Parts: sequence; structure tokens; C-alpha cells
Amino acid sequence: MAIFLLVTGCASAPQAGQPGGLAPAVVDIWHSLQGSEADALQTQVQTITKAHPEVMIKLNYVPEQTFVAFAYQAEAGGEGPELFIASRENLRQLYAQGALAPTAYSDHEGFPAALANFRFGGKEYALPWLTDVPLLYFRTDTASVPVNLADLFTAKGGLSVVATDFATLSAWWSGQGGRLMNGGNPSLEDPNNLAFLQELSTWKNAKVLRIDASALSAFAGGQTPYLVAGASSAKLLTQQNVPWGSVPLSDLAGGQGQPLLGTTLGIANSQIKTNETMMQAIQTVEKALLTPDVEGAMLQAGRLLPANMGYYRSPEVQKGVFPQANLAFTKAWALEGTAPEWKLIPLQDKAWGDVLAGNATPENALASAQGQAGNTLSKAQP
Repeated sequence: MAIFLLVTGCASAPQAGQPGGLAPAVVDIWHSLQGSEADALQTQVQTITKAHPEVMIKLNYVPEQTFVAFAYQAEAGGEGPELFIASRENLRQLYAQGALAPTAYSDHEGFPAALANFRFGGKEYALPWLTDVPLLYFRTDTASVPVNLADLFTAKGGLSVVATDFATLSAWWSGQGGRLMNGGNPSLEDPNNLAFLQELSTWKNAKVLRIDASALSAFAGGQTPYLVAGASSAKLLTQQNVPWGSVPLSDLAGGQGQPLLGTTLGIANSQIKTNETMMQAIQTVEKALLTPDVEGAMLQAGRLLPANMGYYRSPEVQKGVFPQANLAFTKAWALEGTAPEWKLIPLQDKAWGDVLAGNATPENALASAQGQAGNTLSKAQP
């Protein structure tokens, strides 16, 4: 497997102002960003190395789908980078393979839920960098803010979603008492889980809940007045001049409910390259990447929002999607990396999908998921 090397902020000779005239420490970063996001990262790295001439940073691109396998093979051979920038899912797998060390830098500005996602055995093995969270969007030209879920699903035109999965609807599910565990045991058949799934089925059968892969386009085109989508979608809607507003999903559940964070990128330092010699350089780079300015620049280049609380205190982000996203991030479910719920969520997703596709009753779908839960949890946790 080939990886494409981008070398940024390099220095071939000792730079002035470094202690003892020493050559800069080389910090290699592997990432899976492409296009404008990769370009923005390169620009930010150049800025960091100008501010910190004691550090030289190399960027290597590794495809998302082969990231874990390639990183594991490299570290098994005594190679690999100092830092990984990767998705939550890939970082979880790297941790499970022993490829990560506890973070070299302590992040005090990450949202609690984002920090918890990367906490294993009470220690943080990655730093949240960019993330997303679902919001309810409404067209300000044809719709108003619903008071609650009942009001939403009696509104003319109904609600559109790309998928009725846990990542999309977790705030409403938890706001109505849904739970995956009870007393340390799986509880997928919990009465509140059943009631929520029955509600989803009722909404879909009444055609006020539409599952549509092109839901975002339908909303932008005015075919649907309400949409659940990531806070990151606001950028595209604004670019298309769509008249939109947004509210956190928990607002429709009486202020209750905790959303699960969506797509999340983290920064982690590798087990094999984190040593006393490199610790200071790794800390310097991690700290620099986690600043609101750098995360804000990455938002401008891509779509994911900063996971840094400090970013949302800036005067320039007190409008648009940011106040609502900030509230949703603050309320998000702080589910730790080793929590058993991570293994149960796919089972519940499948149960929801089977019911809404007309392939099972809510009772049978949840009973099947419960039956699989014990075997799933018996497998070694990451």
C-alpha cells in the first residue's frame, strides 16, 4: 500500500533560536484528509512550524479504508508516525491493537462528550479535533419552530431524514427514556425502547417521517419543511441560499435527551514513537492543532465543526448554526470509549431498520437484538 507524502514546514539545517543549535525534532503525522481539508492542514502546519522552529512536521496521507491496517503494520515493524489524525472509529481500532499511547497533551477545552469518546480505562488516548452533532432544521419561509415532537409530526409536509439510525435520533430516543443498559445488563427490550420504535413506525406509516438518501437536497429545494441533519450541513445550506433555522433536537423533548456525536476526528500519539525524547515536540504540535484558530480554519475548508469549546466563545460565531451546535455539543452523551453501549448501538440500529423496512414487528426486532446482545458483549472490549 502506497502513501502519498506531503512534507510541510521542513528544515534541512538547524534553525536560529533553537536551544544549543539543535536540529528541529521531526513529527510525522498520518491523516486521511483530502482535497481542501488536506490543503488547509498543510497551510496550518506551515504556520505552526514558523511559530515553533524547534519542530519540523511531515504530513502523510493514508486512505481512510486502509488506515488501521497500514498503521498497525508499520508500528509492528517499528515504524510509523508520531501522530495520527483519524476518525473516531479508526482510533478506537488502533487503541484496541495497542498502537496508541495516552495523549501527550491534556485538552482542557474539548467538549466533555468528545473527550469521553476517546477515554479508555480512565485515560485519554486521543484528543477531539473536529466533530458533528444532529440538529433539527426548518425552512423559515414555510415552517416555524415546532413546540414538541407531537407538534412536529402533525406539521404539514412532515420530517425528512437520511437515516433513522441511533446517530440521527439518539436525542429523541434518550429524551423519552430509552436505554441500552440497565444494571450492567443489556436492556434492548426496555419498554421505553419499544414505545419509541412503535412511535417511529407510526410516523413512517403515516408518511410524516420520510427516510430519503437525498433528504438534504429535498430540504434545500423546498420539498420538505423539516430536516434532521448534522450541524455541519448548515454550511452547504447557506451556500445554496436556503432560508433555514435550526434548534437542538432536545428542545423538542422538553429539554431532555442527549445526542450522540456524529462523525468525529481525533488526534492521537503513537505508542511506538511517544518517548521522552519526542514528548515535548509531540505536545507542541498537539497543542497547536487544538487551538480555536486552527480548528476554525479546518471548518472553513471542510464541514466538520471544532470540538473546542473556546471556539464558540468567539464574537464572530454568535450567530448562524453555532449557538445551537454549541448547546447540542454541551448536552451530548459522554459515552466513554470502552462503554458497552458502543457494541449495542449497531444491534438497535438493525432492529429499527428491520421494523421500518416492514420486515419485523417492533417486539420481534428488539427481542432478536436482545438475544444477540449477550454474545456481542462477551467479546473482548477495545
